[in-house]
Amino acid sequence: MSVIDIKNLSVTYFLGKSNEVKALADVNLQIEPGEFIIFFGSSGCGKSTLLYTIAGLERPTTGTVQVAGIDLAHMKNKELEHYRQSTIGMVFQAFHLIPSLSVVKNIMLPRMAIGADPKERRVEAERLMKYFGVYEQRNKLPTELSGGQQQRVAICRALVNNPDIIFADEPVGNLDSKSAHDVLGLIQELNVKGKKTVILVTHDPSHLDIADRVFFMKDGRVLDVKVNAQTRKITPLSTGTTQTTPGALLSSSAEDKKEDSEFARALLEYKAKEVALEALTGLNSDEITHIERYVRDILLRHPRAATKELEQYLVADFEHGGGPELNRKVARRLVEKIRTTTEEIRRLSASLTHTESRSTATIRRLRMYLLETFNVTVHSTDALSAIDEAISDRMNGSTDRKGVQAKLDISIAEGGAGINRRIAKKMAKHLDLIVRGRYPSPIEHPSLEKPISKKHSHHS
Repeated sequence: MSVIDIKNLSVTYFLGKSNEVKALADVNLQIEPGEFIIFFGSSGCGKSTLLYTIAGLERPTTGTVQVAGIDLAHMKNKELEHYRQSTIGMVFQAFHLIPSLSVVKNIMLPRMAIGADPKERRVEAERLMKYFGVYEQRNKLPTELSGGQQQRVAICRALVNNPDIIFADEPVGNLDSKSAHDVLGLIQELNVKGKKTVILVTHDPSHLDIADRVFFMKDGRVLDVKVNAQTRKITPLSTGTTQTTPGALLSSSAEDKKEDSEFARALLEYKAKEVALEALTGLNSDEITHIERYVRDILLRHPRAATKELEQYLVADFEHGGGPELNRKVARRLVEKIRTTTEEIRRLSASLTHTESRSTATIRRLRMYLLETFNVTVHSTDALSAIDEAISDRMNGSTDRKGVQAKLDISIAEGGAGINRRIAKKMAKHLDLIVRGRYPSPIEHPSLEKPISKKHSHHS
């Protein structure tokens, strides 16, 4: 039975938008347990997208990806997380080591994620470091290591949860020729001696004879498959030569507790959004909410003549003028965005008076505008069809704003677009403005929803 089975797989980025890109098109392939596979092709051919889709990091637009008989599309978020932690290990060109953590802590991170015992995770990390020849560097930071050593640390991290499948995305792209030879030898050894299924992404033709099979890719398609009757063996660097004394094994209970405390503090830094917000802007969340409401009030009172007053408010300081004290250049850019968005709404509204206003082209243009305005990414043609249907129904008057919102909000399985409810509500309001030809109220205006916070992406 194949460990990986891919049928009719397509992946399209920016689906339904003006910059739509088809990254994969109708890919079909099977990979057997213990095979060494290469995805080969030039930059942009889709090989990394194919790898990331098998890893569950990209979602298919159409088709299926099954790993060990399980369709990744049917996995819930928790199941996908477990899959990435336990079934697969990934090695990247850029290493992706955390620069502020020591080598041993970088390697232990995946073990911590699955709640492994502190002593056990250190023992496993040390075993791998010894095997791959980086044990002497265990307490160094990644920046103190050579590129080849950093990649070996990354391999240790990929293996620490003992996955069945190893993904390697251009793993030697940043290495000198000797280090590249050593790393490729280690990856091949994982396949031959460790019985791991290995998928290597590369654009280097000199690597093609080390794999069992090579999938040649171009323009998002698999054009050909080559089977190597005999593979070239690479002699890796010497492994397992480092000897240590018991005193060098840092596994005391006190040190484990200290390490856990350090990691806890690091995690809290990522979660402290309120602290970060105030540190970056000088304003707390209540003050920012006040600014939002004031900006909305300006446009509600006299929206057509509000640009000068709005610019003055945006550059005022909070203590004296109640404003966010933005740089004047930034304030002008924000006001200009409000103006251009308003003009776009008026233009689209005017276009709906033409005799062909309900044409497929107009519906498509409105859909692209809404998706791009609200930075929504959809991954399914069914979702696109649901959005187009909602737009068409609103244009011909067979539904109202709430009907559009419901269509956008309900799941794809139930015939909707599966868009986040809050965003679906905003999109429905915005479409209503266009259809009715009204000037937008600021509550309905995407540019003003969070005037001094960063724009976020919303996925469906």
